[in-house]
Amino acid sequence: MSELVAVSPPRTAHRADCTFGPGYYRLILQDGTRRYCQSEAEIVVVRSLLLDKSIRHIQRDGYCLDQQTGGTPDVLDGEQFLALPKDEAMRALGDVTEAEYIRAYRAVEDAVLARDRAISAGARDRPSIVIKRKGRRVADVAALPVPR
Repeated sequence: MSELVAVSPPRTAHRADCTFGPGYYRLILQDGTRRYCQSEAEIVVVRSLLLDKSIRHIQRDGYCLDQQTGGTPDVLDGEQFLALPKDEAMRALGDVTEAEYIRAYRAVEDAVLARDRAISAGARDRPSIVIKRKGRRVADVAALPVPR
């Protein structure tokens, strides 16, 4: 099976240092092969064509997509969050309690450190790390309905 080609041109361009791949969404199949899509609509089509059990993961290129769109009102960039003063970070997360802030800070810090260690060790991917703001709903690409 060859890689999927976008029906329409992509909305955004990949950043110069992007290592995600040619699409904005990557499907990792059970046998380890990868397929790329340009939009969530293409993912729905691909999932309807492939057996659902043949897809191991669906990944989103947040590094390029989020940079171009300036982020979304429902998520906050992890690295920017770590750089914010405590009171500003708590407001940015949706007026969380101090305990919620500490939990979020530690989790994001661990994720950023793990990602940076993986990149130093030669990992090809540079995943984005985002935090869902309190009370916001964030779509799960893997949970998109499969047309029957």
